[in-house]
Amino acid sequence: MRSTVPDIASIAASVAATANDIQTSIDRAHEPAPRLSLPPAAADGISGLDARQATDHAPEATAGATGLADRVAHAEAQFQQGRSKELSHDHAAALNHFSEALAGFEAAGDEIAAARTLRAISFIHDALGDFSLALDHQLRALEIDERAGNTTNRAATLRTIGLVCSRTGDHATGLDFYRQSLALCAKDRDAQERGKTLNNIGINLKNLGKFDEALAALSEALQLFEVLGLPLLQCATLNNLGLVHEKLGDASAAERILRNALTRSESVCYVQGAAHAQMALGRLHAAQARYVEARERLHAALVICERHNIKLTWYECHEALAELYERLGDPAKALHHFRRFHQLEHDVQQESASNRLRAFAIQFQVAAAKRDAELQRSRQAELARANAELDELNVSLTESNLQKTMLLDRLERQTFEDALTGLANRRRLDQRLADEFALALRHGRPFAVAIADLDDFKKVNDRFSHAVGDAALRSLAKLISAQVRHTDLVARFGGEEFVLVLVQTDANAALNVCEKLRSAVERHAWDAIHPGLAITLSIGVCADTTLPGYERMLAAADRNLYLAKAGGRNRVVG
Repeated sequence: MRSTVPDIASIAASVAATANDIQTSIDRAHEPAPRLSLPPAAADGISGLDARQATDHAPEATAGATGLADRVAHAEAQFQQGRSKELSHDHAAALNHFSEALAGFEAAGDEIAAARTLRAISFIHDALGDFSLALDHQLRALEIDERAGNTTNRAATLRTIGLVCSRTGDHATGLDFYRQSLALCAKDRDAQERGKTLNNIGINLKNLGKFDEALAALSEALQLFEVLGLPLLQCATLNNLGLVHEKLGDASAAERILRNALTRSESVCYVQGAAHAQMALGRLHAAQARYVEARERLHAALVICERHNIKLTWYECHEALAELYERLGDPAKALHHFRRFHQLEHDVQQESASNRLRAFAIQFQVAAAKRDAELQRSRQAELARANAELDELNVSLTESNLQKTMLLDRLERQTFEDALTGLANRRRLDQRLADEFALALRHGRPFAVAIADLDDFKKVNDRFSHAVGDAALRSLAKLISAQVRHTDLVARFGGEEFVLVLVQTDANAALNVCEKLRSAVERHAWDAIHPGLAITLSIGVCADTTLPGYERMLAAADRNLYLAKAGGRNRVVG
């Protein structure tokens, strides 16, 4: 079912007024007299109307602000320069301009503009693959939005937090933040933000395999962008709609929509949208065995990517062409594009690492500038007023920090914690094993791993139900945790398998720990969960740090677990 759309007539009226304001701002941008940069709404409006126009305007705005002793004007001009660099995929330059803008807005005390800039910086870090730093900037923006009570900006921040979560592969959590954002976009003035959020919701629903729901969300987003007259956002949404129709098996609708996305992208010089549309059409034609058209489309996408250095789409084009030429029986060309695909993929990874280093350097410089600005303000402020404001600020920061801590804890748990038992999950286990194995080799200290498996656990589920089985697994997790030190790690390895990471523990000590655990499980009052329930544990142990890596230690422990099972179960083998 489609979400409720704000009144279209009232949106159209407000858009007409906004369009007039934007056009007036554009006209004034070409006057010879010194001028301030565009206001945020107008600048965002231009970037949504025409990519080339937004890129051309930014340096003019900066030149106009240079002769003015207006700190906010300089900061806004830097922000617009950052937007133009972002559109041209120059992430390092965009980050530099946004960071300068942030320092200016913070020095001027313009918190709303600072929050807007923090969100822009988050997008750059997200594009560079530094999701932790991206999330940190989003949370800083959220603190400002909630303190100011600005629901529109808060909706934008929640949406972009959802985007960061989605980029890590956690589409469900991202979808949850998108829906929180959507709930705040009920007013007519929030129509553009609502459309952006619906577009993101559609992408996540597609990735989660919910294609009908994705289609409804994207269709509503497209309707809003058409009413608002925002061609760039229309192009992006059309590209997403085409991919959903392809997933639904409607190749005809997918092709029609992608052609529309291509035509509109070319009309407003939105090169990234044009590249995506050409590549999607090429893949679609290849799937339909329309190989000549597929080749033309994919090579057209490749030309755009090469000309504008759109590397993420660039190497995807080479990958698609490698697959196409393989189907056409041309191994030489397939190999050429396959090699270019891997070369560009490597270049992207190298550039991301280099950009992250530059980003850290810029952040350090901005932090120093921020400290200087704060020191200057503190000297100018009256002591009594500063103390009063500090008291109020402490209360607000305490609440905001609590929300930030809760959110980070939640994300940390979802990333590294098993949902059923609360133990570490496989990702956390691999990280800890790698660290401890390296420390054991470096310092020559003992280290052991053990794999524990419940005996005949399938019979527990079959006889007593999966609910009883889940309760037993939760109880076992607590029981295992109680038998090891806080410096050790217990992780859920599989359905009924658990791994113990025993630091500074030699083979004999590890066998003793595991024997105590096995005995404790055997003696435990399992019938408290369900009458007749009894559980035993088989354990395989390995403490041989001369093996090539922790993976081999796990494999050795698994072999010993097999021997424990073969020897009659309910025993420890090391």
